[in-house]
Amino acid sequence: MKRILVCLILTLSPRTGAQAQTGLIAMPVEIGVSQRTGRPFTATEVTTLTQTLSEGTKITRTAEDRIARDGNGRFYKEQHLPWTHDARNPVYYVYIYDPMIKERIHLDPRRRLATQVPAEQMYTRDYKPNEDPAIRASRKGETVKTEKLGNQDIAGLYCWGRRTTRIVPQGAFGNDQPIEIVDEFWYSDELGLDVVRRHSDPRSGEQVSELHEVQRSEPAPEMFKVPQGYTIHPLSTRKTH
Repeated sequence: MKRILVCLILTLSPRTGAQAQTGLIAMPVEIGVSQRTGRPFTATEVTTLTQTLSEGTKITRTAEDRIARDGNGRFYKEQHLPWTHDARNPVYYVYIYDPMIKERIHLDPRRRLATQVPAEQMYTRDYKPNEDPAIRASRKGETVKTEKLGNQDIAGLYCWGRRTTRIVPQGAFGNDQPIEIVDEFWYSDELGLDVVRRHSDPRSGEQVSELHEVQRSEPAPEMFKVPQGYTIHPLSTRKTH
């Protein structure tokens, strides 16, 4: 299973968080989940986003989401976006992916809508931590330093860690000083997933995503189906590429 990338673009209040200082909207860095069969699990992903305003005020938002993979490799992921300001109307959706038939389902619980489409190539790509694009320079003059963090037990899983520090050169974003961006993760080879992922960027703040209450039992089959009462959009006939 690939690392899920959220492609939603939201408009935040111009007086809020990092956008007020830099114009950058922080997008959550997702827990990576690799393709596996015979390694089912369920867990709660707790994501905390902390932004520091120019005068020192800190804004902290936390979201909790269910995440699961069954023995056939089907994947389920909830997403509450942590920067949601109105708790009564959270931005929330559910993503389901079936690698056997290469189909993905997007659920919108607020409108009770389901979209089923063939998974394009970007969605079928397996997540392999050693191929993470964060470990490669992406801009001219950028430097990247990677360090291994050893091994430790986290949430009952034996994990290995890596930290990548990216130095963005002066002038890349109109910045008058270099910018240091740090990514760290702890990965379980046994289950094939990140157990902890940290991302720190002075333009957008710090994010920590952690798996809690990891269970290695088979998830309920109903998790990977469209719930009753949802309007289903028909499958697209567009070919994958």
